[in-house]
Order: sequence, then C-alpha cells, then structure tokens
Amino acid sequence: MILNIYTQSLVTASVTIGSEYIGRVAVADGKEIAANTIQCAAEAEAFLANAERVKAISPLCVGIGATCAALSLLAPAIIEAMNLQGSVIMLTEIYLFCPLVSVLAAAVANLALEETKGFAARAVNVGVRRFSKRSMVGQTWLSTSEQVQRNSKSKTDRWWYFAGSVLPAPIVGSLVGGPSLSAKCIVIASLAAAQSAYFLAQAEGVVARATDAVALKARSAAVCDTYANQGARNSAILPFTSALSAFCAAATAATVELPFLDTVSALYGTVGEVALVSLFPILSSTFAAAAAVSKARCEVDAEAAAQAASTLALEYDTINGSGGDPVLRPFQAVKELMRLAVSSGWRSIKKTVINPFKNSYRVWRSTLLGFKWRYIRPWKEGKGNGNRLEGEEGIAAT
Repeated sequence: MILNIYTQSLVTASVTIGSEYIGRVAVADGKEIAANTIQCAAEAEAFLANAERVKAISPLCVGIGATCAALSLLAPAIIEAMNLQGSVIMLTEIYLFCPLVSVLAAAVANLALEETKGFAARAVNVGVRRFSKRSMVGQTWLSTSEQVQRNSKSKTDRWWYFAGSVLPAPIVGSLVGGPSLSAKCIVIASLAAAQSAYFLAQAEGVVARATDAVALKARSAAVCDTYANQGARNSAILPFTSALSAFCAAATAATVELPFLDTVSALYGTVGEVALVSLFPILSSTFAAAAAVSKARCEVDAEAAAQAASTLALEYDTINGSGGDPVLRPFQAVKELMRLAVSSGWRSIKKTVINPFKNSYRVWRSTLLGFKWRYIRPWKEGKGNGNRLEGEEGIAAT
C-alpha cells in the first residue's frame, strides 16, 4: 500500500509539472502570435502615415487650380486695367500662365493619387498573406515572371495616368473654348481644377479605406494581445501548483521513510496511519487537477489568440465567396449614410409637422362632427318635422 501511495504522489507531481510545461508553451505561443499581430498593425500604421503624407499635397493642388481658374476669368480685366494691349507675346504669356499652372497642379495631384494608392494598398494588404492559411495563400501566388510583368505594367500605367491628367484639359479647351484665347484659357484652367478636385476625392476615398483596414488590424492585434495576456494570467499559478505538488511528493516520501509513522500507528491505530499516509497524495492530486484546469485555460486562450490573428487575413474570404469584404467601401458607406440621413430627416419631419397636422385635423373633424350632431342635425330634423306637419294640415283642410 505504501508503495502504491508513493507511486501515486510521484505520478500526480509528474502530471502537475507536465501541465505547467504545456500551459507555459501555449502561453508562449499566444504571446508570440500577439507580438506578430502588433508588429503587423504597426507596419500598417506606417504605410497609412506615408499615404497621408503623400496625400497632403492634393488639397494644395486643388487650391492652386481653383485660384488659377479664378485668375483666368479676371485676366482680361487685369490686362485692360494695366493697358497691356501692345505686346502680343506678353498678352499670350499672361493668358497661358494660369492654365499652365492649373494643369501642372492637376498632374501633381494625379501623381500624389497614384502614390497614395500604392501606400494604401500596402496598408490594407500587409499581414493578409502572413496570417492566411495554406489553402488561401495558393490562390494569390505569383511566379517570378508574373511578378516582374505586374511591376512593369504598374510602372507603365503610371505614365499613362500622368498623360491622362495632363492632356485632356488642353485638348478639350482648344476644341470647345471658341476663337478667343482668353475663353480657351478659362476652359482649360477650369477643367484642370476639376481634375485636381476629382483626384483629391479619389485619394480621400483610398485613404478612408486604408484607415478602416488599419483600424481593423489594430483591433485584431489588441484582441489577440488581450487573449495572450489572459493566458499569461492563467499560467501564473502553474509554477506554484508544481512546487506544491513536488512538496507533496517529498512529504509523502518523508512520511513513509521517517520512523514517526510507527508512533502514529501506535497512538491512533491503522486509521491514523492511513490518514497520514494518504494526506499528501490527496493534496497532490488536487493540485494536479488545478494545474490541469489552468493548463486547459492557457490552451484555450492561445487558440483564441490564433483565431483573433487569423482575422487579419479576412480579405481572402472574398475569393472563395464565403464572406464579405470587411474593409470599408467609401462610396457604399456614403450611400448608406445618405439613406440614414434621409430616413432620419423624414422621421423628424413626420414627427414635428405631419403628425401634429394629422392630430389637429382629427380634433377639428371631431369638433365639427360633434357640432353637426349636436346642433345642425337636430335643427334639420326639427325643420323637416315642421314642414311635414304643415303639409298634413293642408291635406286635412282640403
């Protein structure tokens, strides 16, 4: 019996120490996953900051384009006021200065838009491949030749976009502006200013989507770190349970080997001996059960951290059609906000205008009906009875 009790104490101590090992490994995994998600969120923040920095020039380009469009309208009046009608070259330079600056501002705004799209795309996609499952990564895999072709195409498209931002305004202005040079310059400057505003709107939409994506990544990283910290809290008790279980194993060995067991048996009999020998193995089993529960909690928290980190790869769910894109769609968001604004405005108008009008209409209607049934109807009935009596009297007289 003593050998069995001693063996049980050693087994429970081994279970406790094994639970500590498994729990601490799970906590380490969760902390490493959380660190990777935090790093991913920080990289996304850096790309978003670069996108914001590049986009900062776009409002300036819009302001310059609007100013040049206004100056183009005022150019004939300025020339007339300064009496500059003599030199044709000077007049041409004055007329073409504002359209030239406006077109240049539109080109700069387009270049800023392309750079903003690049940084925003990197902010949205950072970590998507890193935290994706193996079955998902293969769907976006590109060979070296395909990557070279895609990079070459993107660089070529930038030149086409630059030409598309510079050429339309002069071409349209030369065709539509009429015979007057000043009118052509006004059309060119106005179109270039409109282009700058359009590029700014596109850049704001791209940055809004990137901001939402970065916020989702930061939230996923925070949730992952929360689960990892929760697992660390649950594992804090594991070394203590291991120490207690080892103490129980040592105490069991001391109880069995030391000579005072015979003294306890002489004083309290077999019951006392069994109680003394079984005390520390029972405590060791209890500590082993507590360590197993704590170990299970650590494993659950580590799995939850891994699942929270996998939300960084939700973009791939749209490829299989198993889920929607979690990142903000600016135009759809604006459409939804407009719908909510219209519906809330209609509810407020209905509450403040239509419903009081209906209530007042009901009050007046009930008042008129009451007046009719109380005064007009009895008067008509009385008048009808009087006419009938007169007709009966005339018939009786004849």
